[in-house]
Amino acid sequence: MAKRSRRGGTASGAFARFLIRRALLAVLVLLGVVVITFFLARVVPANPAGLWAGVHATPQELASARAELHLDDPLPVQFGYYLTGLVQGDLGVSIRTHNPVLDDIGDKLPATLELISASLLLAVVVGIPLGVYAGVKKGRWPDHLTRFLAVGGVSLPSFWLAVVFEMVFVGELHWLPSSGRFSDVLNIQYPLKTITGFLTIDSLIQGNLIRFGDAIAHLILPALTLALYPIGLVARMVRTMMVEVLGENYVRTAKAYGLPGRLIHYRYALKNAISPAIVAVGLSFAYELTGAFLVENIFAWNGIGQYAFNSVLSFDYPAILGTTIIVAMFYVIVNLVVDLIQSFLDPRIVLTKAEA
Repeated sequence: MAKRSRRGGTASGAFARFLIRRALLAVLVLLGVVVITFFLARVVPANPAGLWAGVHATPQELASARAELHLDDPLPVQFGYYLTGLVQGDLGVSIRTHNPVLDDIGDKLPATLELISASLLLAVVVGIPLGVYAGVKKGRWPDHLTRFLAVGGVSLPSFWLAVVFEMVFVGELHWLPSSGRFSDVLNIQYPLKTITGFLTIDSLIQGNLIRFGDAIAHLILPALTLALYPIGLVARMVRTMMVEVLGENYVRTAKAYGLPGRLIHYRYALKNAISPAIVAVGLSFAYELTGAFLVENIFAWNGIGQYAFNSVLSFDYPAILGTTIIVAMFYVIVNLVVDLIQSFLDPRIVLTKAEA
């Protein structure tokens, strides 16, 4: 029999209401981002027509550029044109590259997603065990050391860490490559066909282990730079929840039955402590997207962060708008996925939010 909520509906009905509410909220958030970013971009003291037509443009060419960009129309009319194109999947044309913004972002986005995926994977693989170990060793030196490292990872700015890592591991030790996603020489000797845009995955699919090793070598420093913040955040949250869960009666009962410590910690206790860590990873995704802007420029990582940075420098407002919308869309989607995972781990969350 389907579980019923306090309002008399089934759990599936509560889940449907939850999804509808989240979807409507996502649409409102994206619309708000579009409105605010559009009008802020128009306030910037720049000359889009001059940037579009070029430095040596004639008055006729400038007038043609203004007409093409609808710059002589009132702002509400300009916004109407932009919103109409946006609904049709058109993010406009980049003033700097003269390419459709959606095409530019499509070319750059896989590089950023590969970098963020690697950093979040590090956050999960390193942060969760650290938090569990610190919670088990509460009050001892491993706990104090873990909390110190977690605070450092959360507090230190990513751009400063990027510079330090580059100076140490590239400039002094010469262990890793300094910049880019791949070595130009290997790109010529061992060409790689683009399938997913993730160099690590594409090289494995094509069995090109030399390019795979090269991609990993270039990925280590920028991924580690971005990963330190979510590692610290995840470790702190898991540690806090583990301390609370380890004091529950069922954990003490499991210990009394003589179950192995690793089984108790990772199968029983962690299952009830993992939910805040999932939220932390999801929220870190937004931080990773914004933090990647500076990190990508320091490591010359040709992703959406570097594209957005160059767009800001050149007052390329269609590209700025497009990048902002895509980042906001990913943020909304990731938060929805986090909610779905939480509801899977603890169905009470869906019932609570649906009835709120």
